[in-house]
Amino acid sequence: MQYLEEQVRLLREIRLALQENDFARAIGDLERIVEIAKERGDYSAAARHLGNLALTYYRAGQPDPALAKFNDALICAREENDRMTENGLLGNMGNILRELGRYDEAMHYLNEALMIAQEVGDKRGRGIWLTNLGLVYDDLGQPSTAFDLHQQAVEIARQLFDQPNVALRLGHMGNSKVALGDYNEALKYFSDAANLYEQLGRDEDLAL
Repeated sequence: MQYLEEQVRLLREIRLALQENDFARAIGDLERIVEIAKERGDYSAAARHLGNLALTYYRAGQPDPALAKFNDALICAREENDRMTENGLLGNMGNILRELGRYDEAMHYLNEALMIAQEVGDKRGRGIWLTNLGLVYDDLGQPSTAFDLHQQAVEIARQLFDQPNVALRLGHMGNSKVALGDYNEALKYFSDAANLYEQLGRDEDLAL
């Protein structure tokens, strides 16, 4: 009971600290909650908390500690054979590495995440990692490969009836077509995305 009360208190404190952008306080509380999870032998929980700690470091502008904490989280997730948590950690590492311009590493982690998402039947995760992998190829100036990945991601969003992500990913397809010089095709995808945003009442997203 004492453990649960302490956990609830820390989670409240972490949420409040993040709302106030007080990253130092959030990091301290996250470190403590990781300690508690490890003391109890709950390595799946430790992995999830370490993943949140990594994201907090990244939000605080500290990418190196963020990646180190992600690696610690992966060790914990693999210790418990927690494939779903491992999947999310790998994908988030890939996203951060892409933002840092470390494209080869980003592709490695995103491909690993894709493989696990396929293995565990995580269709939503697979769509996210396909999208982010497509963005890596866009950044690398390989729009043809990027387009194929975005197209697969759109199909998954449609299967999940996830209209906001259908619209978002159609926009990515349009951007890849612009890079290929296929302007008429690009316009078609942008128009489809804009129509969906309008149906969803999200006019702020119409400027793709």
